[in-house]
Amino acid sequence: MKILHIGKYYPPYRGGMETVLENLVEGLLDADVCVNTLVSGQDTQDRISTVKGPQSGKTGQLVRVSRAGLFQSQPLNTTLLSQLRKQLELFQPDLAHLHLPNPLAILAWSILARCYGSRMPALAVWYHADITRQRLGARLLKPLVRGLLNECEGICVSTESLARNSEILSGFPEKIEVIPFGISPEPWTNIGLRPGERFLFVGRLVPYKGLEVLIEAMEKVPGAFLDVVGSGPLEDALEHSIQQKNLSSRITFHGSCSPEQLAQLMACARALVLPSLDQSETFGLVQLEAMASGVPVIASDLKSGVSDVGVAGETCLLVPPGDPVSLAHALHNIQNDENLASQLGRASRQRFNQAYTREIMVGKALTWYRKLLSPGYPKGPS
Repeated sequence: MKILHIGKYYPPYRGGMETVLENLVEGLLDADVCVNTLVSGQDTQDRISTVKGPQSGKTGQLVRVSRAGLFQSQPLNTTLLSQLRKQLELFQPDLAHLHLPNPLAILAWSILARCYGSRMPALAVWYHADITRQRLGARLLKPLVRGLLNECEGICVSTESLARNSEILSGFPEKIEVIPFGISPEPWTNIGLRPGERFLFVGRLVPYKGLEVLIEAMEKVPGAFLDVVGSGPLEDALEHSIQQKNLSSRITFHGSCSPEQLAQLMACARALVLPSLDQSETFGLVQLEAMASGVPVIASDLKSGVSDVGVAGETCLLVPPGDPVSLAHALHNIQNDENLASQLGRASRQRFNQAYTREIMVGKALTWYRKLLSPGYPKGPS
């Protein structure tokens, strides 16, 4: 089986979609699948390298296409069309797996589909999230996205909630497969099971991540300490707010961290806090890193899928999004009840091992690929 993945970026670029893509590609290589990957680079040169399965050593090609600039967070890749055509002609994949949102990749695929017709490989789509922040762009792109979903063989999503609540996905229930995200257990499972002392936030410093709400909640919980990992446009404003609230001694900014540095902070964490505000957050992959570490999670109860990851009251505590009082109450409960923190942490690691490892995700993806490629499976438009 030959699979071509078409993503937005690839590590070391940091992001949830990129972490999922890396784990999927490496896991498929370890499962002896032939895999090439096509993504945006971050400069004006096309760059070709290899990705290696960490256990098998099997390699696949990674093509980072040139990027001329950005428009509303979308990379402008002038050579994407030609590089995609090369992959189709030289690699000849059995199936292409396109990761959305990625408007330019949809356009490139649609152009080549008109040229190649029935010679195009089967198409699978991993629908990671709705476009929620660029509302005008989302409306303009909606016909293009729905046209691609109509043409593809199958659509996978990470949670039942995303499948159920996404307007874009309505009308395609027969095509949807739920495949929860999975990550490599290391270095997270190397962390000893014990409640740490400090709360932890990990994410980009942008409005929808809700760090302002967490800071307000911290003000209501004397004696609580917080580590903040991440960078972004709100960093200066957030640090100014912390100073005004006299919280500088209790909240520490660490900037961007390597996985090894983050694992060290996770080992000191009482709980991970994911205070996201809206549907832009569809899973919160950092939840899996915390769960693998045996760290409890306090998360916003969002219909987008965040609340599907854990089990409320068993592995995590859920609070209404944008509610600093409820969030402060959850922080207080975990801070002052070591038995609760230990119980949630143990259950978190158990749930991770049962549902969210890289091997589980790859196994489900392979089963799905085989179904899409089977002779009797319906092809093409809905």
